[in-house]
Amino acid sequence: MSRRLLAAALSCLLSSAALPAQTAPAGVVLQSANARLNTVDATIGTTVYDGDRMETQDKGALSLRSGQIQLTLAESSTLWMNHENSLVAPNLQRGTVTFRAENGTGVEIRADDVRVRPHSQLLTVGEVTLQDCDILITARTQDLEVTAGKETKILEEGKTYRVVRKSACGAMANHAPLAVGQSRFFLVPIAIATVVVIEGIHKGLESPDRP
Repeated sequence: MSRRLLAAALSCLLSSAALPAQTAPAGVVLQSANARLNTVDATIGTTVYDGDRMETQDKGALSLRSGQIQLTLAESSTLWMNHENSLVAPNLQRGTVTFRAENGTGVEIRADDVRVRPHSQLLTVGEVTLQDCDILITARTQDLEVTAGKETKILEEGKTYRVVRKSACGAMANHAPLAVGQSRFFLVPIAIATVVVIEGIHKGLESPDRP
């Protein structure tokens, strides 16, 4: 009899210990149009958990809030939600994500081995676009801290970096192969960067009610 009681007690303890990790929400959907959360349509008010996949289709958009962080996916984009302690650290798999950090902390966007974070503890807005061979990072409001592998640079407000992806494509498509020790960072000319920002704003922040 005592063995049965002990087994039941251990079972209850193990269940209660695993419960917080399974139920802790990572965010909530604020806006959705032609978007999916895992295998179902994403709807406003739906809770997002770590490990969830968010995906937008053609002419789609999805926004979610996690604490003081807001993420907006542009059309034809895929993002995997992730937290590390109190840090919102989603992984961009394709397309474009715009992030807004109210106090300039608590978020790190990841794409391949590239990491993008706010550089100051002020309202910061940035945009990350994953392309076949490059990653485009735009600092809309305040500077951004961008790390590619072991190299870290500060991207000034209003400017755009093109960072060569670590894949073979990045070494042979739009530019010559990188020499050993050569930087993967290329500052995009202002004229091109302006087009990137305008297009990102249009895709990522346009109202889903608009036809």
